Amino acid sequence: MKSDNIQFIQNILQANSIPIHHITDSMDRLESIDLGLRSKILGLPDSEFHLREWLSSIRPDIIYFQKDIFQCHYIALYLPEEAYWFLCGPLLFDAMDEYHFQCLVDSLELPEEFHANLKFYYERMPFFPSRDVLKSIFEELGNAVYGKGHFQIEYSDNNTLDLWHTNYKNYLRIPEEPFLNIRIIEARYETENALMDAVSNGNEPLALELAAKFRTFVLPQRLPDRIRDLKDYTITLNTLLRKSAEQAGVHPIHIDSHSNSTIPFIEDITNIEEFYTFHRRMVHEYCRLIRKYNLQNYSVMIRKALTYINTDLCADLRLNVLAELLNVNASYLSTLFKKEVGMTLTDYVNKSRVEHAQKLLLCTDIPIKSIAQQCGIPDIYYFTRLFKRITGTTPKVYREESPHETRSALLRLKQGAKD
Repeated sequence: MKSDNIQFIQNILQANSIPIHHITDSMDRLESIDLGLRSKILGLPDSEFHLREWLSSIRPDIIYFQKDIFQCHYIALYLPEEAYWFLCGPLLFDAMDEYHFQCLVDSLELPEEFHANLKFYYERMPFFPSRDVLKSIFEELGNAVYGKGHFQIEYSDNNTLDLWHTNYKNYLRIPEEPFLNIRIIEARYETENALMDAVSNGNEPLALELAAKFRTFVLPQRLPDRIRDLKDYTITLNTLLRKSAEQAGVHPIHIDSHSNSTIPFIEDITNIEEFYTFHRRMVHEYCRLIRKYNLQNYSVMIRKALTYINTDLCADLRLNVLAELLNVNASYLSTLFKKEVGMTLTDYVNKSRVEHAQKLLLCTDIPIKSIAQQCGIPDIYYFTRLFKRITGTTPKVYREESPHETRSALLRLKQGAKD
């Protein structure tokens, strides 16, 4: 009676052109189980091994509905009395139209050379319009095999059939181009080196153009979680850009501060498109960092002096104090600083403090007295005189007369950075 029920269910599935396989431990080859997708179309190794590994993990009281990374569905259960696995599939529950096909090949980053054969594969794929109907059919099969109420149905999209994250894509082989992977990897490394050179030289347009090329490269997915994998790649890009800034002569204290502040933003990214947008933002911000703190054209001593000044505007930055920190004569430091920077050390400090105050006046609603203190000038009256002497207006007027649109935009930008 049980065998009759199994045959009846099998007849229903076959009438709907759904592939059925009876798999035993003694079967030699399982390459055709997926209609040749992995072995013949993609040329992937070990697909048979992963299928056997999955089947061996199947419990005898569970019916498994499994979806693989190619959006193909399989249903499997073990028949104890018959001593074989009953495997149904592959099949589709949703039609593979042009849009979904493009999304699939983009997410798997499959080279275009595979697209035509893959499309033909999906055109031959059995399509069953109702998951619920198929579930009901297998519930009846479960009742016949295990007894009513003595089995479970388990759904899984965990890609058990594929370890795509273990550099699977590096195995893709195009017969006409046997060394394509070597050229792809070489091109990626060349682009990385060119990007580092462009950033360290402050060539932002070229750097952005090179960063955009990364979207065209096939990056091996090393982890099951695609988003986590892209976060790690982005952290690697951050490291490359950090080294570019170091080559440009930016002091490590500025690089480290900027690099560390970048990581939380990377961790907040939730979709693939955001990564490519953020890559452009990273390149732009590192180029800006280099423009601001590039000290390659200065002597070692002046680099140190500028780093002390730019790091903490609230510190005591008088000439004698800095000379003592640098262990040099104050007169010598003053002469060398004016020669290399083009202004006296005191004028540079005052200019830097006022420029910082201008940003705070536009980007915050902090009281002017507090801004003066944050710029290293606790005397509000002296701060106002110094600000007016350098900018031609007072801090109060500067804030009030700045274009409303500019101030609002800067406030929104600052708030967005916090969020």
